[in-house]
Amino acid sequence: MTMLRTQFAIVVLVLLLSPALFAQDFRFVSYLDYYGGIEPSEGYQNLRSRLYMAPEFSGYNANLGVEWLLAPRLWVEPMSAGEVSSRSIDPWDILFEGYIFLPLDNLEITLGQKVVAYGFADVMGPLNVVGGANRAPLSLDEYFDSRRPDALVQLTVYPSFVDSIELTWVPLSRPDREREGPVALPGAATQVLWSDDPYILDNPHSFFLNYSRFGDRLDLQLLYGWYTDATPDFTIGENEITPEYNRRQTLGGAWAARVGNGTLSQDIAFTLTGDLDGSDIGGKNSALTVNTQLLVNLPGGILSQYSLVYSWFPNHGGHPSGSFQDDPEATAYLAEEIQGFHLQPLEHIAFVVAHFERTFLREKLKAELNVGFFFSPEVYLAPRLSYSVSDNLMISAGADINLGDPPQEDLRRNPWNDNFYVRTIFRY
Repeated sequence: MTMLRTQFAIVVLVLLLSPALFAQDFRFVSYLDYYGGIEPSEGYQNLRSRLYMAPEFSGYNANLGVEWLLAPRLWVEPMSAGEVSSRSIDPWDILFEGYIFLPLDNLEITLGQKVVAYGFADVMGPLNVVGGANRAPLSLDEYFDSRRPDALVQLTVYPSFVDSIELTWVPLSRPDREREGPVALPGAATQVLWSDDPYILDNPHSFFLNYSRFGDRLDLQLLYGWYTDATPDFTIGENEITPEYNRRQTLGGAWAARVGNGTLSQDIAFTLTGDLDGSDIGGKNSALTVNTQLLVNLPGGILSQYSLVYSWFPNHGGHPSGSFQDDPEATAYLAEEIQGFHLQPLEHIAFVVAHFERTFLREKLKAELNVGFFFSPEVYLAPRLSYSVSDNLMISAGADINLGDPPQEDLRRNPWNDNFYVRTIFRY
């Protein structure tokens, strides 16, 4: 299996890099990092060492009027925590973005695999429903390995200079990347068995319709999505639990405006799931989410951003007691685990995330701090420090600290606790 995986990765890489011979622009990012676990209750752990490379090729064909971009990703981990001691990228994840772009008079056509992000929120955006994500990063603000974009066809029409209407079709969606290996749920004497399928074949075809208006004083977006969610529901059997990827509908909007020396934005969305009455213990609840974000400059050259996220789950807790094997205790345990997996532990939740950053030494040194006040863990601290040695070379370090005891959920999407990292980044 390892040999076949390696051969497949080589074939995929050769096919992807062949068009690079005709590229007119080339960019490259690479990093080498190390993560160490420093959770007091667990002792010191070697979590990861990773070598990451991300070339990006792009070009333009004047005869056809077509632009193109090709951006593969490669990484290898000589040291890795989890089921195996060393890992490399899944061959299906080598292609990050790869698409052709045809601009016409009032119409743009995009065909290929591309990152699509709707709304203005940077944290837990309820309109950001296109494509999958890495749900088990070592750092919550992971930048290099956070998205799993979908292959799509996208048509964008410009009725005026400030308005656009965008229709996106995703033939096959990709699932979120979850933690590796089976997850034991001792409170119900069962386990979750993850699927390693690269695409969701059961529910093809997702559609998204977005309207955007960017004005002098107010920016506006409206979105409707009928799509296959990259986050699973669960099919609960007698001896095992398996993921099931179902359709959702999301309707919402977002606005952003200048307020004093800052920018205020708000994303509002209602997502309707198939479990209308909340009786499915393995299902995700419908949700009304409001994300309010303020970006403002503080005295002393400090840039700050604050996000207040509120969600209401109207069909929360509707499952009958004892619906799992006629065992009320096991049912309550499973419901708590699965609702925690979906970040829906209560009917109402709210949390605040703040970001601060300041540069020194003519912007060569940057200090950052992320602070989160969550329902669990109660407080999250993530200090960051980076220094630009040259135009191409940067050294950075940081930590992810959760105050209080680690969460006790068995079905945590992200099983990692307190850690620190050091990283060397090269850009060309």
